[in-house]
Amino acid sequence: MKKKQIKNRQILPKTTVDPKVSNKLKVFLVIIIAVFTFILYAQSINHNYTLDDHPVIDENSITTMGLSGIPILLKTDYWYGSGHDESRGPVYRPTSLIIFATVWEFSPNDPHVYHFINVLLYSFTCLFLFLVLCELFRKQNILFPFICALLYAAHPIHTEVVNNIKSLDEILCFLFGLISIWSLLKYNSSKSILSFVLGGISFFLALISKETGITFLVIIPMAVYFFTDTSLKKLIPTFLLLLVITGLGLTIRMMVFKDLPPNPGITTSVLNNSLNAAPDMISRYATVFYILLRYLVLLIFPHPLTCDYNFSQIKNQTLSDPAALIGIIIFFASGIFSIINFRKKSIVAFGILFFLITLAPVSNFFFLGGSVMAERFMYTPSLGFCIILTWFLIRVTKTESIKNKFKDFYQFFALNQRLFFIVLGITALYCLKTISRNRDWKDNITIFSHDVKISGNSARANQILGSALMISVMKSADVKNQEDTFRLAKGYLKRALEIYPEYYAPLSHLGVIYLYEKKFDSANYCLKKGLQLMPDDVDLNFNYGLLLFNLKEYDDAIKVLNHTVELNSKHENAYYNLAALYLNKVDYDKALLNYSKVIELNPRNANAYYYSGALLKLKGDTIKANEYTAKALSLGYKEN
Repeated sequence: MKKKQIKNRQILPKTTVDPKVSNKLKVFLVIIIAVFTFILYAQSINHNYTLDDHPVIDENSITTMGLSGIPILLKTDYWYGSGHDESRGPVYRPTSLIIFATVWEFSPNDPHVYHFINVLLYSFTCLFLFLVLCELFRKQNILFPFICALLYAAHPIHTEVVNNIKSLDEILCFLFGLISIWSLLKYNSSKSILSFVLGGISFFLALISKETGITFLVIIPMAVYFFTDTSLKKLIPTFLLLLVITGLGLTIRMMVFKDLPPNPGITTSVLNNSLNAAPDMISRYATVFYILLRYLVLLIFPHPLTCDYNFSQIKNQTLSDPAALIGIIIFFASGIFSIINFRKKSIVAFGILFFLITLAPVSNFFFLGGSVMAERFMYTPSLGFCIILTWFLIRVTKTESIKNKFKDFYQFFALNQRLFFIVLGITALYCLKTISRNRDWKDNITIFSHDVKISGNSARANQILGSALMISVMKSADVKNQEDTFRLAKGYLKRALEIYPEYYAPLSHLGVIYLYEKKFDSANYCLKKGLQLMPDDVDLNFNYGLLLFNLKEYDDAIKVLNHTVELNSKHENAYYNLAALYLNKVDYDKALLNYSKVIELNPRNANAYYYSGALLKLKGDTIKANEYTAKALSLGYKEN
């Protein structure tokens, strides 16, 4: 009997701290976590846009409308305003887009403000995570929530989410999920209607922040069950609330997507998800478990990190590959352990289940998603890892045997100094990696110049770096630098084509480089081949139109550029070049019409005003011509 009591004793001691001291300590620890997290990521505030920041912010026709674009954002899919129809699919995440549009209204095209918001919200998330953990572990020492939140805040695997503005959707989804957990814990202990309503609203916001918010439908009741005395029967109101809100969220999605054209290429593309290239189901699932193992390894040892795991960085596995077998054994064993210990309300079982459930939608186990692997997918599941790591460290250091009758802050740290020594060591290593990784995220050239060394077999990593290098010198007056950079860019673009010959994007940008170099035959070959692969790609059509313009094939150029604006009615440069083409053909009415479209899209385009003024003068409208010319000069146009 005595042995059984020892075996079943609490792992962590109940606290005997004076409540006043405990409250002061909690406030002190909250401040530590918030300030620590903000300082850790403060360097990223000075960064520029990277990766998908452009299509959701400065290149997004709806976001750049500011507040007036919000009604459209609420009733359209996530990529609707990006100008890239090939990316559109059943993705509904209006919360982050609304924040982007709101910021644009008051501080247009300032990436630093967006980065500040990401850092601030991540700091608040870590702060609130600590408070939620205090509620979950309220029968235990405050030590557990503090260490867990500290490890979560410092973990380098979160650098992608915090540094990539677009990943605000991840931050909001997890934050609203935490608020919902906290609120519904309060409801189940106090039956407060306000907490019930707040929990429901927060869960709904998590759902429309990112699709993975659906996992909180299971996580919230599980958390209440594990960490309170609430019976499964008494959890029914909470679960019904979450179920009704899930139904509401799914209904809204169906209404938004009813007119969305089908785009199966998003999930079937080898470029997006290399699992589409698996020869059979056995190989596919072997690769899935290999990827799951890689996630686990990155959580334990977060190095090296990369922003791109796409085709063909991750090779397809078979059951004869040791890594795939290890992954299968570890995850099946973990699942069995958590099921066996579910009714015992084991902390480790909760950590495992939290990890597996929140990872499930992006694991590619149940269905293939839009990406094979990404560090941002660990943003929420990593909490499960941090819970298990915290439990392990407390157990190993035998901190549970210490009587925590501390009377002040000094005693709190002094009585747990062995544990804090280890935790601070881990945190220091995390911080060094996080700070180093933050620097990589400065801009596209910096991040991909670093990551292509790790993801050298990724077609997309090579393509994006080549394209970023090309764009960086397109308007450069330094001819030698432009030539050298173009040469370097072509190397990466050609490497992307070596990896995946059917990849149209590098063909488009190779065509642009050859166009700048006046190698028109090479440009024509690349752009035509790209159009064969993707006839309705906006960039390919625009670049091919420019090539035809340079070749003085004006009629064909007009045809291609008109198709470009059919694909993207807000393509300013296409309208500008159409105006120039019609001007060459002495069709002044159509030239003026296209210049007016340019001005409509960009009221600060001085050239469009100047040439409109010149055309109006030719048409005899001297008064309006003078107005346009004056406007062009006020915008900085310099007459030759």
